[in-house]
Amino acid sequence: MTLRFRVAGFPVQIHPLFLLTALATGATGYRGVGLMLVWSCVVFVSVLIHELGHALAYRRFGGAASIQLHGLGGTTTGEGAEQLTHRQSLWVSLAGPAAGFLLGGLVLALQSLTPVGQAGGLVAFAVGALLWVNFGWGLINLLPMVPLDGGHALAAVIRERGGPRYEWLIPLISVVTAVCCIALAIAWKQLWLGMLALILGVMNLPRLLEARVSRRYILQLRAASTRRRPASEEGDAALRGVDQLLSELRRPSRSPPPVGRSAPPVRRAPPPPRVPEPALPELPHDPRFVGELLLDSGLAELAIRPLQAAFAEQPTAQTGHSLAAALLAARRHAELTRLLTGPSARHLGAETLALIASRAEAAAQPELAARARALHQDHTRLAPLSAPRAHDSEKPD
Repeated sequence: MTLRFRVAGFPVQIHPLFLLTALATGATGYRGVGLMLVWSCVVFVSVLIHELGHALAYRRFGGAASIQLHGLGGTTTGEGAEQLTHRQSLWVSLAGPAAGFLLGGLVLALQSLTPVGQAGGLVAFAVGALLWVNFGWGLINLLPMVPLDGGHALAAVIRERGGPRYEWLIPLISVVTAVCCIALAIAWKQLWLGMLALILGVMNLPRLLEARVSRRYILQLRAASTRRRPASEEGDAALRGVDQLLSELRRPSRSPPPVGRSAPPVRRAPPPPRVPEPALPELPHDPRFVGELLLDSGLAELAIRPLQAAFAEQPTAQTGHSLAAALLAARRHAELTRLLTGPSARHLGAETLALIASRAEAAAQPELAARARALHQDHTRLAPLSAPRAHDSEKPD
């Protein structure tokens, strides 16, 4: 039976497996019913404070949140999480460990300023457990491995700085970090650290293989889009002929050829052989992935069609943002107007509407800008009353 209550206005659900997991971890290292109960209380308070940090960050950026405590730790679910910027997602990811560090700092200050825990017993055990859970596990949770908070923070930084083209770095760094942790666990003889790193490494390995395929496709797509055409090769040959003639004129004059005899013809270098076009791998079947890949590679015209198909199949705010960006880059304002006047406009986020308004004004499209601005105002006014779908912002800690 799930336990439900509210903390600071956030709904909290506690699954029975959370309590069983807390008791099991306490039973493996400690003896006595009292120590197990104290350990379970410490785990409950620490995980709840950690998730409250994520939830408060969501509230700071204008979204609602709910908390679930389950067998693998805790999860904070935010409404409208897909509308957060990468910088805001970074702060949401770091808010949980920061809340744990704050709790650990308060306990440490209380221990140093008062005689709490100095007499030993259950109080001293509770103080030590609070320091270990909030400082020790907080540092481990900041390791750059998805789905830890450090992995989510790393993903937000990479996406903010480099965009989707560097998405492959996220699983790569996660797998490398997992391998390093396994090596350290073997050296330190820490079985739990090795098992945790092994599980997270196996989770990220399929993502790394998929990212390798997508990165290869991006590189070959760029090579194919910038390769030389036959017309440009002929132009290069003509330019080489002009350069050769100018170099001949700059040389010291020699004795002119006899009258009635023409100068020997200048031999032009043969054009270089044509390089066969690289064979592109098979396109992925996900139209959203294909469209965002083409858009990131600078091929907005080619990205519109798959993004339209993806948005029609599953209209989400992120897909709508990519579609709007492609239409703006291709200057297809008529299709943008139809998009804003259709029923799918309600799936566009506030950031997307603001982008359309600003770009339309810069492109001298006042009607399109006014329509986007009006929808943006409606979206902002109705946001507190709407109930968007929940998205998991964090993986189990």
